[in-house]
Amino acid sequence: MKHAPRIHRTLALLIVMLLLAPGLQPPCRAEEPSISVDAEVLAVSKYIWRGLEVNEEFVLQPSVTMAYGGFSFNVWGNMDLTDFGESECIYTSGCDDRAGQFTEIDLTLDYTHSWDRFTLGVGIIAYEFPNWEGSEDTHELYVTVGYDTLLQPSLTVYYDFDEIEGMYATFGIGHSFAVSEKVGLDLSASVGFADSDYNLAYFGVADGSLVDFTVGIGMPIQITEMISVTPVLSLTTLVDSDLRDAVEEASCCDDETNIYGGVAVALSF
Repeated sequence: MKHAPRIHRTLALLIVMLLLAPGLQPPCRAEEPSISVDAEVLAVSKYIWRGLEVNEEFVLQPSVTMAYGGFSFNVWGNMDLTDFGESECIYTSGCDDRAGQFTEIDLTLDYTHSWDRFTLGVGIIAYEFPNWEGSEDTHELYVTVGYDTLLQPSLTVYYDFDEIEGMYATFGIGHSFAVSEKVGLDLSASVGFADSDYNLAYFGVADGSLVDFTVGIGMPIQITEMISVTPVLSLTTLVDSDLRDAVEEASCCDDETNIYGGVAVALSF
C-alpha cells in the first residue's frame, strides 16, 4: 500500500503539470480540440521491459488512451496468460493460479506540444503491481523531445523519484512505409542508458552504462476505418557485459537476448 505522502506528492506534480502546460501553447487562436479514445490489445510471446525479461511466456497487454488537445491519459496493463513462475513462485505465495491475473497496471498523464518540426512532451507514470508481492509501486517523471526529419529521432529521459531514485534514457529512430493502401510497414530501433542508481536497483550493478538495444518491425493492416491489426516482431539485447552477467546469474528470466512477437488489435473512435 502506498504511503500518504507519496500520494500527495504525485497529486501535486499532476496539478503543476496541468497548470503549466497551457502556457506552452502559442498565443494565436487554435482549432477547437476534441476528445479521442484509442484502445489496443497486444498478445505477445514475452514481456520485455527495457531489456529485462519480466515474463518469458505469453502475456496480454491491453491499453486505453483518452486525449484532448495536447493532453492524454493512458491506462496500460499486463496480464499473465500462463502459470509462469509456478515452480519458483516468483510473484506471490499462490503461483498455481497466475493465469488471468494482472501483474502490472501503469497510469500515464502526458502533455505534448509541437511547433515547426520539434515535439516536446512531459509526463508522469504511476506503476502499480497488483498480485505481485515484493514489488513496490513507484513513479517516474519523463521528458521527451522529437524532431520531424529522416528517421524521426527522439530522446526520452525518465526519472524514478520514488522507489528507485534513478534515471533511464532512451534514444530511438524509426520509419514507416506504405506497402499498399491499407497495409504499412513500421521499422524502429532504440538504445537505452541508465545511471548507477537505476542499474543497482534492477540489475545489482552500481555503474552507469548502456542498458539495452532493440530493433522492431510491425505491419499495420487497416481492417476498417476504426479497426487495425498489427503483427509485431522485436529483438532486444542487453549491451553492457556486467548487466548481461547479472541477468545470466538470475534464477529465472536469465536470457540477455530475446526475440519475441505478437499481434496487436487497435480500435480508434
